[in-house]
Order: sequence, then C-alpha cells, then structure tokens
Amino acid sequence: MTEYVLLTDNQDYFVEYLIGELVLSSSISEAMKFDDEHLALRFKQMLHSSCKLITSVNTYIG
Repeated sequence: MTEYVLLTDNQDYFVEYLIGELVLSSSISEAMKFDDEHLALRFKQMLHSSCKLITSVNTYIG
C-alpha cells in the first residue's frame, strides 16, 4: 500500500496541526502518513492557506 507524507522546503516533515499549532520533525518516522494522495493534497493546500507553509507530497515507503 502506498502512503504519502508532506515535506517542507526545509526538509522537515509535517507531523500534526492542532489548535493552530504546527508540529514538524526532521524524522520521516514521525511524519503523518496519508493513505490517499488526494487527502494529502488537500492537507497541503490547507497548510498553505492557514500557515503559509509550502510542502510537497512525497511517497513514503516504510
């Protein structure tokens, strides 16, 4: 099964976004994994709109 993660320009991975607080990590093992590419893309757009965070959707092979 293919999973996806969001990677920032600074090479950090998106972990979570709760109550306006953005959590990033340099470790891919801590990254939030999406099993649907469309959901990952929607999250990417939401993070850009609400946090001005630029990310890319990348395949996760675990």
